[in-house]
Amino acid sequence: MHEGLNIYDTDGTLLDLVREPILQWNLGTVLSEMEFKKLYPEVQDIKVTRSPCANDVALMGLIMKPSSNGVYIGKTISGFWTYEECIWHNLTKIIYAELNDEHQGLTVIDLVLTNHFLVILTSLGLYVSSDLRYPTTSQIKLSRAEFCGFEKGDYIRGKLWYNERCFANRESFEVDYVIITFNRNRTLSESSSCFFSKEPFLQWLPCLYSTSKNEGSTPHVITFLIDQETESGIYLLHMQDTKQTFVTVSMLKDGKPSPRPKFPSYQFPSTFIHPVGMVFHPRSHFLYVYGNQIWLSMDGGNSFEMLCNLFSHYIKKTSHSSYTLDIIYIGEDGTIYMTKAGLKRYTILGKFDDEVFTVYYDHLGYIHKLTPQNFDAGTNLLGHGNSHAIFGKSPDLAIRTALAPQYISSKEMFLFAYVPLNVPKDIQWKKRFKNLQLGKMVKLSKAGIAYIINVFIHEDEPVGFQSSIHIKLMDPFSMENETESPCLLNNIEIKYSGKIYYTLTLQKKDPNYAFKASDVEKTVLVPGHSSFLITEIKDQWTASALATMPKTIKSTLNFSEGSWFIFNFGTVGGQAWTITSKPCNYWIQEDSHDFMSLNLVKYIDVGNKIDYKFKFIPKSKGLTTYPIPSVSMLVGNPALVEVKTQGTFDLNDNYYLNVHIAGKFFQKGFTTLTLNVWEGSGSCMTTALLLTIKSSCSYLKTMKHTPGRNIPPKDWISGVHKDSHGFNMIKTLPINYRPPSHMGISIPLTDNFYHADPSKPIPRNLFHRSKETGKYKQCANVTNRAMCNCSEYQKVADNVAFSDCKEKVHRFKFPVTQYPVVLEIFNENDKVSVEPPYLVTMTEVNMRENWQLKHSEPENVKKMKDYLEPLLKTPVYNPLGLNLTIKGSELFHFKVSLVPGVSFCELNEEFQIYVDDVPLPFPGHTLIAVATSVVLGGLIFIAFVFQLRNIHPLRALKRCIRGNPTFTSTTTVSP
Repeated sequence: MHEGLNIYDTDGTLLDLVREPILQWNLGTVLSEMEFKKLYPEVQDIKVTRSPCANDVALMGLIMKPSSNGVYIGKTISGFWTYEECIWHNLTKIIYAELNDEHQGLTVIDLVLTNHFLVILTSLGLYVSSDLRYPTTSQIKLSRAEFCGFEKGDYIRGKLWYNERCFANRESFEVDYVIITFNRNRTLSESSSCFFSKEPFLQWLPCLYSTSKNEGSTPHVITFLIDQETESGIYLLHMQDTKQTFVTVSMLKDGKPSPRPKFPSYQFPSTFIHPVGMVFHPRSHFLYVYGNQIWLSMDGGNSFEMLCNLFSHYIKKTSHSSYTLDIIYIGEDGTIYMTKAGLKRYTILGKFDDEVFTVYYDHLGYIHKLTPQNFDAGTNLLGHGNSHAIFGKSPDLAIRTALAPQYISSKEMFLFAYVPLNVPKDIQWKKRFKNLQLGKMVKLSKAGIAYIINVFIHEDEPVGFQSSIHIKLMDPFSMENETESPCLLNNIEIKYSGKIYYTLTLQKKDPNYAFKASDVEKTVLVPGHSSFLITEIKDQWTASALATMPKTIKSTLNFSEGSWFIFNFGTVGGQAWTITSKPCNYWIQEDSHDFMSLNLVKYIDVGNKIDYKFKFIPKSKGLTTYPIPSVSMLVGNPALVEVKTQGTFDLNDNYYLNVHIAGKFFQKGFTTLTLNVWEGSGSCMTTALLLTIKSSCSYLKTMKHTPGRNIPPKDWISGVHKDSHGFNMIKTLPINYRPPSHMGISIPLTDNFYHADPSKPIPRNLFHRSKETGKYKQCANVTNRAMCNCSEYQKVADNVAFSDCKEKVHRFKFPVTQYPVVLEIFNENDKVSVEPPYLVTMTEVNMRENWQLKHSEPENVKKMKDYLEPLLKTPVYNPLGLNLTIKGSELFHFKVSLVPGVSFCELNEEFQIYVDDVPLPFPGHTLIAVATSVVLGGLIFIAFVFQLRNIHPLRALKRCIRGNPTFTSTTTVSP
C-alpha cells in the first residue's frame, strides 16, 4: 500500500543483554587496537560461532600460523556490523592454567557456542566452559577434556560439529550435543577417532565402536550428528580401502547409538570422492552432506538427492541463516554458492579473493564477510535481510556455448547446449547444463525472457547436444530479421548428409539472400519440425547443421521463404544470451495471521489440534504448477504428530492449503514442519515457512478460576464494593493474618501469613503451637512491609507463594452454599472449559476443614475416579458442575489441580474466599440457649411460689418507692 511513498518497512532485533549467557563473562584480557593489528600477518584462518537464540551475539576465533602462539577470540553483540564494536580477548593465560607441560604452538582450531556452554578446540586440547547461565566469577572458567592417545598433531586436524538449535523455554527432552572428530585412524588402544558428549560435556563417548583389527575395513567417521527430532545418530562414513562414502543412521538407546542401523545405509556414487562434512540447517530437518558434491536429505538420512557437482572443486565450510533460511557454501577457491533450505537448486553469488576470510549470517539474515582487518556487509541493504551487494554484480550463470531452441508449444521450448565434437572429454562438462541453471532465468540480449523449469542430460542423442533445459516463456524471444540474416528471404532445403550433420541449401542463388559468416551458431527453426544449429558455413549457399530431433527427420525437407525462422543463441561476436537468478515469484499469505514468524514455535497438548490456512500466490501469469501443488509439506518426525493437508487451486492459479495438526500419543518431543515452495526463487526473502511443534506443555497455558462476581479493578484498590444490600464484597485482611485451625479461631497452625508486615505484632500468637508455625516468604529477613517489594500483581494474586503480599480477598456472607467452581484453560489464542476427560483434585492449603464439594458422577467419570483415587490418594472430582459449600468462618484458600494423564501441563489454580457474619460456633450457641431457658424457667417458678403464698412483690416494691405514710385518727369522747 505504501508503493511509491517515502515510507518503508524493515525488521530489527531486541537483545536482552542480561539474559544472554556468554555476555555475563569476561573472556580474558582485552586487546588494544595496536596489539591486535600485530596479529594480522600471523592469522591463518577464521572460525565463527554464534548464540543459537541470538545470532547477533557471536564469537570469532583466530587460527594462528605455527610460528605464532595464543588463543584470541573476538566478541560481538551486534552481528559484526562495525569493526570497532568487536572486542578482542586474549584467552592464552586461561588455557595455560589448565596445561601442565607443552605451551608452544597454542592456537584456536575450532569453537562452538551452545545454548549454555562454550567449547573451544585448540592445538593443545579441548576446553569446555562451566555453565554460562550461572556465573560464579567475572572471568570465564575452562576445563580440559582428556582424550587418551591424542596429541597436538591430532588436535590440529580435529573438527567440532554441532546441530544448532535454540532452547528458549527449554524442555526436559532438549539438550545440546557436541561432537569432535580427529582426522586419523584409530590405534588398537583407542576406541574411536570420533567422540560425542551432551551438556555439561563432562563425559565423552565414542561415536562408533569397532572390534576389527583391519583398519582398511573399518569406516572412518567424517561426521557424526545427533538428530534429536527422531532420537537417532547420523554418521557420514568413508571406507579407506574401497573409497566408498555412505550415511548410516542408528537409533539412540540410553543416550548411545545402537549398533543396529535404523534403515539401510545410503551409499553415494563413486564420483563423490572428497567428502568434507555434514550439517543440519538450523531449526529444521534438512540434512546436507558436502564436499566436491552437495547432497540434500529431507528424511533424516534415509535418502539423498544431489544438489550440485563441483567436479574438481569442493566445499570447505558452510554458513546458515535461521531467519531467511539461506545456506552459503564456501568453496576452497573462494567461490560462494547459495541455496535456500529445502530448495533443490542453488546459485553462485560471487567469489572472494581474500586469503583469509569467512562468511557469517546475522540474526536478520544479512551476509557479512569477515576478515582480520575488516568486516563488510555491503552498502545497498534491504529491510529484510539481504546484503548480496558485498559480491558486486551478479554473475552470469550461463555456460559458454551456443544453444539451439526447439519449440514444443507456444509457451514452452527446449534449449539444447551445443558441445563441439572435437572438444576433449575431460572438459566437455563445462559445456553441459547443470543443476546450477535450474530455476534460473534465461534472457536473450535482443528480447525475450524465460524461466528454466527442468535440466536434462543426454547420453547419446541428439549428437552434439549433451544437455538441454526445459523453459517456460515469460516474454517471447526475438527472432533474427532480414537485415541480420538475409538468408531468411530465400527458400531452404534440409537434407541428411549421412555423417551426423545435415546440409542446409539455399534454393535462390542470389548473393543478397545468402548465408553470412555471422550465421554460424544460429538456429534454423521450423514450426512443427526439428530445429537445426548451424555449425559451419561451407559457402554462401550451403551450411552444415546439427538437428535437435534427428529421429523425426525421415526425408529431405523443403521450406519456402517466410515459413522458417532463425534465432541467435550463439557466441559469435559475443554470447547473445545470459542466465541469472529469476526474481521472487511467489507470495505466501496466512489467513489467521497467527503465523507471523518465519520460525514459529507452537505447543500441542494431548488431544489438542492446530489448524492453519495458507494461500500461495504466483506473482506472474503463467507460473502455475497446476495440477501439481506449488508447495510441499515435510514433517521431521511423523511418529510424533498427525498431519493432514487439503489443497485446491482457484481460477487465478492461487493455491490454498489447509493444514491440520494433532498430537498422536502421550509422548513428549518436538518435530519440525516445513512448508516448502519448491518452485520458489532463491531471490525471495524465504521460500519456506518453518514451524516447530513441541509435544509438551506450553508456558502460556494456564488454568483460571472464574469468580461468581465481577469486581472492577478500581474497587479492589479502594477495598469497597457493595452489593444491593449494602454488604461489602471485599475483605481487607488484618496485618499478619493467619486463618483459624480446627483447634479454634485463636490457634492458627498454618505457615502462611497474609498481609505480612514484619514491623507489626503478630495476632493470635499466644499459644505455643501457634508460635511454632508461621513463616514469612517474601518478607523473610526484612524489617518492614515496604522492604518486601510486593508488586501490585502480587497484592491481588491468589497464589500461596505470594501470601505475604496478599491484602484483599472476596468476602461472602455465611453460609456459602453451592458456590460454583468454574474453571477454564487458557492457551495462546483461545480458552476451553475444564470438563471431562479433565478431572481435578481440590485441597485447602491451610489444612482447614468445614467445607465440602458436590459433583456429578456419570459412569465414565466414576470409572476414572475409582481408578485414580487409590493412585493419587486424594479425592478426584468432575469439574463440570462442581459446587462448593463452606460451613466455617474467615479465610479459606483452595488449590485446584488437574489430574495428570490428560495433559502434559501440571495445571493448578488457587482461589480464596473469606466467610463473614458467622454465628457463634459450637457450643456457644447451645450454651446461650440453655442458659436462657434456665433463667426463664427459674423466673416462672419463683412467680408461681409468690402467687401460692399470696406474696405480692410489686406492691412491696411500690411501698418502698413511696416510703411509709403517716396516718391521723379522729377520736370522739362522749362526756
